[in-house]
Amino acid sequence: MAEIFERVKKDVRRVTGRQRAGLTLGLVEMGMYRGGFIGGMHFSPGTDIVMNKTPLKILLEQQPYEIVWAYTYHILLHEYVHSLGILNEQQCRDITLRISEEIFNETDHPAIMLAKKGIGTFFPNVKLIYAPPDLRPDGIPIEYIYDFDRGSYEYYS
Repeated sequence: MAEIFERVKKDVRRVTGRQRAGLTLGLVEMGMYRGGFIGGMHFSPGTDIVMNKTPLKILLEQQPYEIVWAYTYHILLHEYVHSLGILNEQQCRDITLRISEEIFNETDHPAIMLAKKGIGTFFPNVKLIYAPPDLRPDGIPIEYIYDFDRGSYEYYS
C-alpha cells in the first residue's frame, strides 16, 4: 500500500501541482451494510486515512491483482484529495476522475472505471450484510500501516 500511495502522491503532484505529507493509513473493519459500504475516510483536518478492510478482503478473494491494485489506488487517491482540503464530496470525485483520466491511458482502465462508476463497480450482486465482530461501543479498532507516507518530513505545497 505504501508503494501505491507513493504513486498516488506523484500523480496528484503531476496533475494538480499540490502535495502534502505526514499522513497515516489505518485499516478498519467497517463492514458492508445492505449491499453498500464505505471504502475509506479522511477526517479533516487530521492526518489519518482509514480504509475499510471488508471490501478489500472480498476483492482479494474474487478479483485479479489489477482490480485490487486499482481499487486501492482509487481509495487512496480519493482520500488523499480530501486531505488536500477538498471537502466537498462531488468536487473530490470530479478531481479524482480528472487525475485518473490524465494518468491512465486506457478508457477502460479499472481506476477510471472506479472513478466514473463508483467503488461498488467490482462487487457484482453483493447481497451481504456484515457487522464487524469486534466492534466496540468506544469505537472501531484501527490497524495502522507503518512507514505508509514515506515523505512525511516534507511540507505542504
